[in-house]
Amino acid sequence: MPVDEGSFLKGFLMNSLKFAALGDVKKLGFSVPEATGRLVRFAYVEKRLMFFCAARMVDVRDRDLKVYLGRLQYQAASRADALRGRLREMRMPKIKIDAFSDPALEILADEAMHAGNDAEVVAILHWLHAGLEGAYRGYRGTTNPLADAPTCDLLDSFENSLRRVVERLDACLDEVGPEKSGSAAADLLGPYLSAAGGWGGTHPRSELPPRQRSIEPFRIPRQPGRDVSSPRVWDFVKPAMEDVEAHLIYMMGIRLSEINVAEGLSLVLCETPGMPWEFYFDISRHLWDEVRHSLMGEAAIESTFSSRDAVPMRDYESVYCMEATPLEQYATLGLEIEGGQMKYPVGKRGEWEFCRDAARHALMTTFQDYDWADEVLHVNLAKRRLSEWFPDGTERLGHLAAQGKARRSAVKNRQQPVALDRPAAAVPVRD
Repeated sequence: MPVDEGSFLKGFLMNSLKFAALGDVKKLGFSVPEATGRLVRFAYVEKRLMFFCAARMVDVRDRDLKVYLGRLQYQAASRADALRGRLREMRMPKIKIDAFSDPALEILADEAMHAGNDAEVVAILHWLHAGLEGAYRGYRGTTNPLADAPTCDLLDSFENSLRRVVERLDACLDEVGPEKSGSAAADLLGPYLSAAGGWGGTHPRSELPPRQRSIEPFRIPRQPGRDVSSPRVWDFVKPAMEDVEAHLIYMMGIRLSEINVAEGLSLVLCETPGMPWEFYFDISRHLWDEVRHSLMGEAAIESTFSSRDAVPMRDYESVYCMEATPLEQYATLGLEIEGGQMKYPVGKRGEWEFCRDAARHALMTTFQDYDWADEVLHVNLAKRRLSEWFPDGTERLGHLAAQGKARRSAVKNRQQPVALDRPAAAVPVRD
């Protein structure tokens, strides 16, 4: 007997696609004030998670944890930014979003900043990300999926990302051992979460415990953490571009060393109070890009020489960033250093052409292509944010950037640069 395709399709649609496949659209869910009351808290926690990851990225010693924190801080910033955008769509003005305050959540975030070592940083990361994942899942399961569909779509993407983070951090905690497990983070921070009424603020509140570690505000140490096994030098001798192999190795070392710039941007992000959210979001993106550039160097070195330790990292730029004020180093980076890289010949376009045409190194060519695009973005971000910092004109800003460039050069000249040795496993460079 022939199948009635129309009837079959109609039944399929009724069963699977009704109400745009949103689910139970007839449950009451949250009112707009109930929804925004929860979402504004989530946005606050994500913002504080961004600051936690960026600040602790500087002093953790493990290289892999350091760069992962650089990624996590931008993921948290992106979630915070998306939540803020959704709140604006739900009748909450920006001034109310910025003014949100809960003393218990504030102390919770302050206490987290004082993690004692790399293992405790991982434990706190796990606890915070797992808590947010659960909070988003709970919100998603209660709200009306039709009325609040834009929020549900956001939270679906958040949950997927957070689940992967929690799984990775689970594996990290398994490696460091049960004595360093996430239960320590729950013991430390859980009482403050209980006093806050949970992530959404809807549970009964317990008494707010006093501050333990955060009686004094956390300050980023001015001595960045480093893997002791990773080789380091003060600075590199810059080979002529005609010495193709040596110049390529030098470029890989420069990319690897951009972790110094990322750590400097952590100071800009975390020690520049009172700026609008858009400032922090842009700096967070810039910071993650510099971490990516360092990873590009690492990947190119490991791909070419079979070990990421085959080329050392240079130190002097880290010293400059840790000594300079956040304002000076950001002006110097955005206008003098990255701004100067826009000039051609050479500059970022010239670096890309060198990798493509002279070194013929396919992976570095790809990396330099994206590095060039990132640097164009950074210059534009810096011009916009620095103009807000200096609304009275550019003369003082230009003077500060030039002063920072001179100070950076003075730091560089404290020690002599060294010529990079050619690693034994170097891949031959084609003529």
